[in-house]
Amino acid sequence: MEFGIFGSLQDDQVRILKKRLEDKNCKVTVIDFKEFPSKVRIYFNEEKIIFEGKNLFDMNGFYVRQLGYFWPVPHIKLTKEQWMKYYERYNDLLLNERENLSFKHSMIRILNYEKLVVNPYDSFMYHRMKPYQYYLFHKHNLPIPPFFAGDAHHITEKCNVANMVYKPLAGGAEVIMANDFLKKNKEIIEKRAVLFQEYIKGENIRVFLAEDEFIGAGKILQGPQVDSRAEQYGVEVVDLPEDIKEIAFKALEIVGMKFSGVDFMLSKDGEYYLLECNPSPMFYVFEQWSGIKVSEKLAEYLIRHGK
Repeated sequence: MEFGIFGSLQDDQVRILKKRLEDKNCKVTVIDFKEFPSKVRIYFNEEKIIFEGKNLFDMNGFYVRQLGYFWPVPHIKLTKEQWMKYYERYNDLLLNERENLSFKHSMIRILNYEKLVVNPYDSFMYHRMKPYQYYLFHKHNLPIPPFFAGDAHHITEKCNVANMVYKPLAGGAEVIMANDFLKKNKEIIEKRAVLFQEYIKGENIRVFLAEDEFIGAGKILQGPQVDSRAEQYGVEVVDLPEDIKEIAFKALEIVGMKFSGVDFMLSKDGEYYLLECNPSPMFYVFEQWSGIKVSEKLAEYLIRHGK
């Protein structure tokens, strides 16, 4: 069998999944969009997708680790004169990236129509549309912390933000207490929509599962910060109650994912609250700390369902 992984060999998740598949006598091609279109050659029509001379339709399936976004904003402070020189190039970069994204994302959608893709393209939108994900979970009676999304001034009038956390609507930024966010970001509050969610004090539980198999769960051992990603130093394997496993599987089905790292908060009074499903979870370090062979199970899933 032969599989493609969309991502970079600099990524631990890509490297370990590639190794797991190769250990099972599978061929693996890593498709890194970072070098496209300057160095990497890809083209497709209605009958084939050619990557570096190889037809991707001949492969059995794909794992999407990274979709390949580019952020053409200078990372240093520029003088007005420097910015004027950069401006024309900046517009070209935006136009180029818009066209490249259309090409890449169309290609992944086409592959999903023809082959197994983990995860399907449409499921990635939930990472950048967290309020919609929460809304869907709520509509299906899954336990989520209450949330508000909108302009900060209206939210502060409607709820007690002292007991809420700020979460980025589209992912990527730090999760902090809502009041701390308001104090630190006074200058941008008027221009930005925000997402506040009820703060659940307790333990962060990460659950890995495929659509047909529960892989394992662990408590994230972390520092005192609200955001567990800020300081992690271990994972304690936990036995997840059967009803919470059912919630995790239901959440996976709702967002159309085939594999995910599902996050829960376990409150101090023993209640589980669903936080989100991740379409491309980090599993390498979790695996090292917990001993749960997430990459092994993911490889087995790909082989089991590859077309």
